[in-house]
Amino acid sequence: MEVSETAACGIAQREFAIEFDVEELVNMYRILLYAQNGTGFYDEDFLEDLKSQLAYIIGPSLEEETGEEIEAELTWEDDGVGFTLSFKEDIAATFYRILEAVEHPGEGLDTKLNADLLDQMMEMAPNTLDNLPVINR
Repeated sequence: MEVSETAACGIAQREFAIEFDVEELVNMYRILLYAQNGTGFYDEDFLEDLKSQLAYIIGPSLEEETGEEIEAELTWEDDGVGFTLSFKEDIAATFYRILEAVEHPGEGLDTKLNADLLDQMMEMAPNTLDNLPVINR
């Protein structure tokens, strides 16, 4: 997984992308499910690495409170080799709060955005995610 800035100079908003391989996509799906209702399990090291990369690349705007509901522009893309999640700076803090909701599932979570991300992921990679075990045995 790698977080990168895709556009910055001369535009109104910075844009970012997170690249995932298949295993990392599964890890991300499990994180979003767990953040929603505390069901299942997730890779804690993966989550901490993702959060630290986001904090390093995006910086202080992750701490900003939007105060208003933002029309999400987070999009998933299957590039044939891996998967990319693209988003603009104005949604970065909301996305980061979803990742932080894992500590207290459901609290402070943008449930619509989380559900949209889960739906997009399932549409993009149904064979990988459809029969995924969500409980740790």
